Amino acid sequence: MKTVFEPLSEQYREDVIDILNYYISSTTAAFRDDVVGYSYFDNFLDKANVYSGYVMTNEEGTVMGFCTLEPFKNIKPFQKTAEVMYFIKREYVGKGIGKATLSQLEKDAEEHGINKLVVDITDDNEVSITFHKRNGFTEYGRLNDCWRKFEKDLGIIYMEKQI
Repeated sequence: MKTVFEPLSEQYREDVIDILNYYISSTTAAFRDDVVGYSYFDNFLDKANVYSGYVMTNEEGTVMGFCTLEPFKNIKPFQKTAEVMYFIKREYVGKGIGKATLSQLEKDAEEHGINKLVVDITDDNEVSITFHKRNGFTEYGRLNDCWRKFEKDLGIIYMEKQI
């Protein structure tokens, strides 16, 4: 499936927040408890303005997900490290969109002089952990039982990739 990367823009506000809210309300992939309003989209625009952010669409223009390349720490000594974040609509998971997205964000990172990418993943999200391992990420730390969602104690796995 061909993935088209459209810059995050106002026209995608509702699509992006609807995808995020699905993950907030139905999964442990998003670290929030409560769904967010459409004004939360401004946070993604702010992050995208530093490096990059996209909505992934198919050739027909259907939104399949969204992503950002964000500063890891917003101070100069960490300018060579960035965090990647992406959410893909569940019906498009497993169709190569994640790999295409990671490839696009790696390209953007290189253009910005970034040589290390990091992600944080809920410790029960085996699909995401396996995906990142297959794509060159290694674990560099864990916080066990550090948060709670759906009456379940959860941890966070931190992964990195040198590019």
